[in-house]
Amino acid sequence: MRIPASPFYRFAIALPLAVACIVGAVFYPLLRDAERHIRAEVRAAIEQEILALDARFHDHGLEALRREVDARIRSAVDADAIYLLLGGDGTRLAGNLAAWPEGAPASDAKWFRLKDAGGHYIEGEVFVLFGGERLLVGRRSPLAAFRGSMINRMWWSATLIILVSGLLTWVFMAHLHRRLSSMAAAARRIQEGALSDRLHVGAGGDELDELALRFNQAFDEIARRIESTQHVSTALAHDMRRPLTALHNALEEALAETPRDDPLHQRLEALAGQTAEQLHTFAALLRLARLEAGAWQGERIECDLAEIAADAIELYAPLAERHGRTISARLSPTRLAVDRALVFQLLQNLLENALHHGGGNIEVTVGERQAAACITVRDHGTGVPEAALARIFERFYQVDASRSGDSGSGIGLALVKGITQAHAGQVRASNRGGLEIEVVLPLKPPAAAAA
Repeated sequence: MRIPASPFYRFAIALPLAVACIVGAVFYPLLRDAERHIRAEVRAAIEQEILALDARFHDHGLEALRREVDARIRSAVDADAIYLLLGGDGTRLAGNLAAWPEGAPASDAKWFRLKDAGGHYIEGEVFVLFGGERLLVGRRSPLAAFRGSMINRMWWSATLIILVSGLLTWVFMAHLHRRLSSMAAAARRIQEGALSDRLHVGAGGDELDELALRFNQAFDEIARRIESTQHVSTALAHDMRRPLTALHNALEEALAETPRDDPLHQRLEALAGQTAEQLHTFAALLRLARLEAGAWQGERIECDLAEIAADAIELYAPLAERHGRTISARLSPTRLAVDRALVFQLLQNLLENALHHGGGNIEVTVGERQAAACITVRDHGTGVPEAALARIFERFYQVDASRSGDSGSGIGLALVKGITQAHAGQVRASNRGGLEIEVVLPLKPPAAAAA
């Protein structure tokens, strides 16, 4: 059987076993000492009784000894007492044994321990009288019953200890596991972009609360730095947009005044295209900043995602054909309340990313799955390195240039993530014979679901 990898489960198993071993190591020597003590007490009692019977024999003779043995048997003071008096010729004179026990010694002052016909252990001593008579005095030993009873009790005690300590350990480990799982889930949400989330800090102030507090302080610092970086990039985009707009307008005016056959016309046209692309990037950056700040005030209306996807595919199909590629679609009617312009922008960015950075034909899928709307765009290129999958939705992040000759601005997929989160959804990327990006949007907004 394979031991679970979690240290909690291993500890929950190891602790009760360790406790049981400690209990055995402590109590087994006590059992052995108790056995030795009882055996010594039994032997001392038998020897004392032999001395008393021997004195009776010396004072009053063999007949008095026989009567004394019979009297002791009839008195039933000790039901476990064993007596047998044999004459010199082996005839039975007195006692509660029918015959001399097999295996018992016949010589004087010999201690014996044997098992009788009933399965009981007998311990005793043999005393040879002056006339050759033999006297056997013994006891049915209580040690076997004592040992069996104590071993059973030890087993039951060990079982109870294992169960109780295992239960307590399991409860404690489950509580600890829940707390750590909660911390891990919160950290995962923060890693996925919920930068305002924090680890729960309890009122107990224990080590885990201290650890959560330290993590929260680190997350606060990370969020502050990210916010500072985003603020700088947004401010730059805002400040650069005005002069770029003026430059673009000037280029457009110069382009309109320059004849088409003039060599300057082509240069002005190229410069106007470059400034338009930069303005598009700055506009996307400002839109992303508003989405991340929760300041987007777009109107949500009930739309069919399949229709929005069909419009986006129709827009980009000619571009795909010029590159010798196709866009195939599996669109199921999927209605939910969204900002139509933002969702159209999301599909545009996904298709542009697949066209500019992917390879092969493109598949677009829209449908419902597990009470959520799913939009999937997949190309059949080389995919991206596994290490880059978790970062391609960061602003300005670009995968290695081997995927494409056109590096882009690194804003498109970040905007996809911002639009998705603005609709309380999730976005993820994976390599499945090419890069596949899946957007999952709840069919009901969180507030409606809660209501």
